[in-house]
Amino acid sequence: MSAPERRRRALSLPTALVLTALALLSACGGDDDETTAADEARSTPESAETEQPLPPAEEHGMELFVRTCGACHTFEAAGTIGSIGPNLDELPLDAKMVLKAIRIGGRGTGNMPPNLYEGKDARDVAAFVANNGPGP
Repeated sequence: MSAPERRRRALSLPTALVLTALALLSACGGDDDETTAADEARSTPESAETEQPLPPAEEHGMELFVRTCGACHTFEAAGTIGSIGPNLDELPLDAKMVLKAIRIGGRGTGNMPPNLYEGKDARDVAAFVANNGPGP
């Protein structure tokens, strides 16, 4: 065998090994891992603890609640700790009941001013409280 043939054979063996190694690595690769992770994410149910974003009306209601109602009422969904009015985490309220409380001022005893909010603002606060509290 001549010197150029030996040199060509010597270069082709490492080249062949590198190409084989690359082929094996690409066959074992990341696509399967990504597919498995994506499949697992799709098949795993969301935890009940996963916080879901509020609809825009309830988001607005929460902002109004924090601004005007949170100083008096404890309500975990709003992050407020009040001690004057009832703890809304303990009252099963629906939107109609909350609207009435806003209109007449709580239970009508004079401790809460009536008509703190009206119209859409009152409806948004009522939706926020009713949908994020213990419910009726």
